[in-house]
Amino acid sequence: MDEVRIIKVFEDTQIRLNLNEQEKNDILSIRNIIGENNLRLEVDGKLLVSHYVGFIHVNKIRVLIYPKIARNIKEDDLYNKAFNILVKMLAYTDFDQIKRINTPQDLGKYDGDILELFIALFIDELLNLFKRDINRSYSLTMENESFIRGKIDFAENVKKNSYRKHLHALKYEEFTENILMNQILKTVVFNLLRRTVVKSNRVKLRQALLWLEDVKQIKITAEIWNQVVFTRLNYQYKTVFNMARLFYYNSSTNLNKGDEITFSFLVPLNQLFERYIFKILQEALASDVSIKYQGPVNYLGYSDGEKIFQLRPDISMIKNDQVIMIFDAKYKEIIDAKGNNLVSQSDIYQVLAYSVQYNCNLIFLVYPKMLGSNKDNLELFNINIPKGNEILVIKIIQVNLECDVNYTKHQLAQYLQF
Repeated sequence: MDEVRIIKVFEDTQIRLNLNEQEKNDILSIRNIIGENNLRLEVDGKLLVSHYVGFIHVNKIRVLIYPKIARNIKEDDLYNKAFNILVKMLAYTDFDQIKRINTPQDLGKYDGDILELFIALFIDELLNLFKRDINRSYSLTMENESFIRGKIDFAENVKKNSYRKHLHALKYEEFTENILMNQILKTVVFNLLRRTVVKSNRVKLRQALLWLEDVKQIKITAEIWNQVVFTRLNYQYKTVFNMARLFYYNSSTNLNKGDEITFSFLVPLNQLFERYIFKILQEALASDVSIKYQGPVNYLGYSDGEKIFQLRPDISMIKNDQVIMIFDAKYKEIIDAKGNNLVSQSDIYQVLAYSVQYNCNLIFLVYPKMLGSNKDNLELFNINIPKGNEILVIKIIQVNLECDVNYTKHQLAQYLQF
């Protein structure tokens, strides 16, 4: 296998690289996937990737983009710490919309590479299924043979065998593993084998190819996925099938082609953080309180009879049809290395608009705790804003993403007095 260059960067953090011309062109091509404004490569090799984490693999370069949450710590495993947090958030929120598979305990062997982790999850599940019972089914076969089995296709027989009386055009069903689903899986496995750099993944992918030895590779197109029908006999394969589809739809060319393929899996961390906080609050809240994600939708005002300035809070808590708390999740650094408060005026103005429209006087701005920060408390400070005869209280809180999810749920439940 050709050498793959692994480049590790933190989102929103500039890094200087020594790149040859081919590598520069490959990295610049990533703009087609991530967006022109989210990747900047300067002539001196300074690279900046914004708003997304995950991986992009193009030609012989794999760019691994990590959450900036760990960028300030002075430890050798800072990338692995960021990687572990990302994996935990993805697994807890089901953000990738794939049925949950148990995450391996030993994440260290993947060296912070989420592509290798996904390959490991996929191939482990596939091999477990093969060991129980490889997927087989009846497949319609058409052959021209000298002995009769199945049914004679008389129309085809007249066309093919008018002068060959010893042959018969036959149709019959054969119980085989050379079926469409297995053909798709084999094609995906073969192409993943060309991408992986982790030895254990290579070994397992080759084992899967042995199981699929009698299955042919096929040309995969976007339409072919919908041709696979799930029944009670093959439903257990749906998870690995969906993962195979993820590998296909996150590649820029079809997997059957011999040219290099661009794989990508990119997560907008602000959305992932919102969903992480929402799910924690949802599981921590009291029974007499309901919670709404991205709503309720309302408008700040009117102009010429038309509603203007749509409002959509990240998370709202509702009791007796009244919004009693609003949570605005901000995936930003709230305390810098010197301990200075970085809350922005625009964030305050935004939640002030929420308070006015929803008549809610208790709002939480929720930020992630940056690793290495010496501020360990959940609540950092409050901002009180007079509002007529009322006071709007804005509480600035931080969530430690390294902590166990159950501990965070308990901590927030106690803090919010659920």
